[in-house]
Amino acid sequence: MRVWWITLASSYLLCLIARSTGKIVYQQGRYTKKCNKVFSFMAMAVLILVAGLRNGIGDTEIYMEGFKTAPSTIAASIKMLVNKSMKDRGFYFIEGIIKTIKDDEHFFIFVISAITISLIFMTYYKYSEYLELSIYLFITTGCYLVTMNGIRQYLASAILFFVFPMIEKQNWKVYIPIVLICSMIHKSALIFLPLYFFVNQKAWGKVTKWILAAGIILYITYPVTGPILANALGESQYGEYKSVLMSTGSGANMIRVLVMSVPIALSYIGREYLKGKEKYYNIIVNFSVVNLIFILLATKFWIYARFNMYFSVYMIMLIIWCIRYLFDETNRKIIYILCMFFYFIYYWYEMVMSLGQTYIGLFF
Repeated sequence: MRVWWITLASSYLLCLIARSTGKIVYQQGRYTKKCNKVFSFMAMAVLILVAGLRNGIGDTEIYMEGFKTAPSTIAASIKMLVNKSMKDRGFYFIEGIIKTIKDDEHFFIFVISAITISLIFMTYYKYSEYLELSIYLFITTGCYLVTMNGIRQYLASAILFFVFPMIEKQNWKVYIPIVLICSMIHKSALIFLPLYFFVNQKAWGKVTKWILAAGIILYITYPVTGPILANALGESQYGEYKSVLMSTGSGANMIRVLVMSVPIALSYIGREYLKGKEKYYNIIVNFSVVNLIFILLATKFWIYARFNMYFSVYMIMLIIWCIRYLFDETNRKIIYILCMFFYFIYYWYEMVMSLGQTYIGLFF
C-alpha cells in the first residue's frame, strides 16, 4: 500500500516544483504560468512507472493473459482490424502491433499505461494552471487507479480527452473520425458522437439544464426507465449486463455522488464569475454534468460508473477552474488546502475502507 502514498506525494511535489520554477507566457489572450517541463516530465514518469510496472490490479492479469494469444505479425493484426464482427478490434490491433515489437506481456502493459497517462498528463499540463493539484485530484478521485483496471476504456478516454479542444473549434471532420477510431478500442466511446452536438453549448444554459433534468428524471423513474435503458444498451458494449441493469443495491455509494457534485454546485453558484474566463469552459461544465448523471445512475447499478472513466477527467479541470476564479488570493489558498485535505480523506476512505486489499495488494 505504501507505493500509493509515495506516488501521490512524489508526483504532487514534482508538479509543485514544476509550477514554482515555471515561466510566465502569454496564452489564450492572457498571461499565465507554464510549468517547468523537466520536473513535469519527472512527475509524469513516476505515474507511468507505477502504472506500467504493476501486477494484480483489476483486470491487469486478464489483459496479460490475453496478450499471450494475440497475433504476433502485422499481417495477422491487420486481418483482425478489418474483421468487423470482432468487438474492440482496434485495441487488439494495437495489442498485436506491440507484440511484434516485443513479445512480453509486461512490456504491453507498460506501453498502454505510457500512452494513457501521458495523454491525460499533457492535457492537464496544457490547460490547467495548477498542474500539481490536477494530478493530485487525478489520483485521489480514483481516476489514476481505474486506468489500471478499465484499460481499453481509459485508453479511448485519454485519446478523446487529449483532443477535446476540437469540439470548441468545431473541427468535426477530424474529431468524429477520432471518436469512431476510439469506438474500435471500446465501443462505448460512441457516446461522444451525440455529445459532440451538445457539450459546446452555453454552460448553465438550456442544454445544460436539460441534460441535468434528464439525468434526475432517469434516476427518479429508474424502476420504469431501467428496462428501457437496458434495451438501449442491449446491443452495446454492456449488452451482457442487460438482465441486471435495472437492479438496485449493486451500485456506487452516495459519497461518490457527493464528491462529484461539488464542482457542479460551485460552477453553478459562480457561473457569472466563471463565464468567459476559460476558452473551453462550456465543454468542461457540460461534460462534468454528464459525469454527475452517470455516477448518480451508478447508485442504481454499478455498470453506469464505467462511463465515468470518460468524464471524470473533465470534472477535475472544473474543480481547478472553480478554485482559480471564484476566490480571491487569500481565500484561494484556504480552499486549495481544504480541497487537498478532503480529497485526501476521500482517497484514504476508498483505498483503505472501500477497496481494502482488493487493489492494494501489489508486488510493491
